[in-house]
Amino acid sequence: MNRLLVIAFSFGYLALLFGVAYAAERRSAARKSLVANPYVYALSMAVYCTAWAYYGSVGRAAHQGLSFVGIYLGPGLLAPAWWLVLRKIIRVCRQQRLTSIADFISARYGKSAALGALVTGVCVLGVVPYVALQIKAIANSYVILTGGDPGQHPTGPALFTAGALAVFTVLFGVRSVEATERHEGVVLAVALESLVKLLAFLLLGCFVTFKLFGGFADVFSQAAAVPALRQLFTLQGAGTSSTEWVTLLVLSMSAVLLLPRQFQVAVVENVNEDHLRKAMWLFPLYLLVINLFVLPIAFGGMLRLGGRGFDADTFVLALPLAAGHSWLALLTYLGGLSAASSMIIVETIALSVMMSNHLLMPLLVRLPAARPET
Repeated sequence: MNRLLVIAFSFGYLALLFGVAYAAERRSAARKSLVANPYVYALSMAVYCTAWAYYGSVGRAAHQGLSFVGIYLGPGLLAPAWWLVLRKIIRVCRQQRLTSIADFISARYGKSAALGALVTGVCVLGVVPYVALQIKAIANSYVILTGGDPGQHPTGPALFTAGALAVFTVLFGVRSVEATERHEGVVLAVALESLVKLLAFLLLGCFVTFKLFGGFADVFSQAAAVPALRQLFTLQGAGTSSTEWVTLLVLSMSAVLLLPRQFQVAVVENVNEDHLRKAMWLFPLYLLVINLFVLPIAFGGMLRLGGRGFDADTFVLALPLAAGHSWLALLTYLGGLSAASSMIIVETIALSVMMSNHLLMPLLVRLPAARPET
């Protein structure tokens, strides 16, 4: 696909996000909030679905079958308890003006500064590499879409992505000196991105299932005829043990509440705790719908592209490109851009607050220049 066209659409989409965020901030200043409804709140929580969910779930399903389900089943099983657990956390954070998961955990243990710094350090070490993977996913998808070598590691798209998202984060996320202020522009932009990635993935899934194949039955019957794919139909497909399933469920249950970005959108950005009532079923429904076509896309990719040297993680883009539907591939690319950029933005905001409160400020107040003269 033409590079200039892809770049133009990328610029245009990011400009749209800037416009949406700016409009939300203007309405918020006029006390006419655009995010004070449960649907935007539930969609913003779908920042849980990153570029890994968008590309990697298909790749995992192609090699390990149903094991990808555990990553989304855990949050779905925990959601009914949000009215008791998450509502309590929201209330505590409002009463004590807590703005991050590090604040919350340290406050639970006597406002321990050391514990807050430890939590922040662990989050930085764990999350920063994952942020880098999101940038890499955007750059790789650009290379695939423009017909480049998937084995390349382009710096241009990666630098552009990082720069544009850094500007967005500064303008709408961290420029305020009031840490407890909500970021309504960011929340609305993230909600829009959640909707875009959902629609893009559903359109791709319908194309693969009903255009390239004759429906779900056709995809699964053809996959069942291949011995290497037949074993992926079971819960223990490709050697996934019961222990691994339990581990995935426990980790995903924890992640949906404790990841810095999830805590940011679910707790810090919460406008009304009553929004939890709808989010308790809307968010699990979102996870269900976005995963409806993971197996058909994975099996379709293995059946159509399995012997052509394609990485399974690239099936989402490779299938429409191989079929000659470049515009669908472009839309799919924008869905992947949405999945990655929303994670980067929210995670960066959350980490910046944690690092400022628990690492940088404690160090600054200990400097000789910060001490009052006697």
